[in-house]
Amino acid sequence: MKSAIRKLIARRTAVLQGEQGMAAVEFALIAPVLVTMVLTLVDVSNMAIGTVNMQAAVRATEQYFINGNSDTSAAQTLGNTAWSSRPSGTTLNASQACKCAGTSNDCSAPCPDNTIPEMYYTVTATATLGGSFIHQSKTVTETVRVR
Repeated sequence: MKSAIRKLIARRTAVLQGEQGMAAVEFALIAPVLVTMVLTLVDVSNMAIGTVNMQAAVRATEQYFINGNSDTSAAQTLGNTAWSSRPSGTTLNASQACKCAGTSNDCSAPCPDNTIPEMYYTVTATATLGGSFIHQSKTVTETVRVR
């Protein structure tokens, strides 16, 4: 009986001192960190791609005005069409403003010194970008002077 107890104690001691299963324990400790890192990387990548797509839509809208067009609603439609992988709840607005010597002026009227007013178009795009865990509201605004 004493030898059976000694063998049982020796086995338990060997199991406790052995390194079998240590890799599984180490993996169980590091796996949540690795999964979190991968999911965060995916969300950050989605945000970066979304920002690039949003900037491309703003540039396409600006190019419409640079080419001599002036219809802001057509420009918005063009920008929305150019916005690939557009998330829901986004906005893209185009507006026109004219200035004479740095002050606001009506675009259809000449400046007080009888010169043509400077015409500016401002394009603003807003979206909430991200993925499953990280979300960020991003706004891109660019202004172009056409005359």
